[in-house]
Amino acid sequence: MKIIEGMKRLRVIEKRMESQRGSITEYASKLSTEMPRFQTKDDQAKEVASLIQSNNDLCAEYMRIKRSIEYTNLKVTVELQGKAYSISDLLVIRRKLASMMIMTYRALNDTTAQNRLRNAPRFDGEYPKVEVLYEEREKLDNVRKWMDLSDSIDSRLEVINATTDLVEME
Repeated sequence: MKIIEGMKRLRVIEKRMESQRGSITEYASKLSTEMPRFQTKDDQAKEVASLIQSNNDLCAEYMRIKRSIEYTNLKVTVELQGKAYSISDLLVIRRKLASMMIMTYRALNDTTAQNRLRNAPRFDGEYPKVEVLYEEREKLDNVRKWMDLSDSIDSRLEVINATTDLVEME
């Protein structure tokens, strides 16, 4: 099974369990004056037990597939922009770290100094000037680097998920 197939199977299991949960709620009780939904009360109780067992089985399958996906993400390494990463590393970078680093470099600005400049008094008859303590080119290069890495990860993960077999835990 490929990673993408495992991910799709997890979504199917989630929907199936939710649907069966609704049926369990519907069939788990009845009024004494109502006819059972199935032939007899015992048949209805058996159906509820069957649905519960099915959800238990689906839960076990979900855990097995999820564990295999996570294990695969840790074990499989990929080269991207000349560096080796685990799939797990790429996911963390894509989901959190890339945007955090982009915001870090975008924090390099003169906004705070410009705000303080409005209320700053003259010093020896001269108005103070804003001094920038970073290189704009370096800032822009690093923002671009992290944006490019994030975009590269997106496209690479699509291919990886479609072509990489799940690794079963030993």
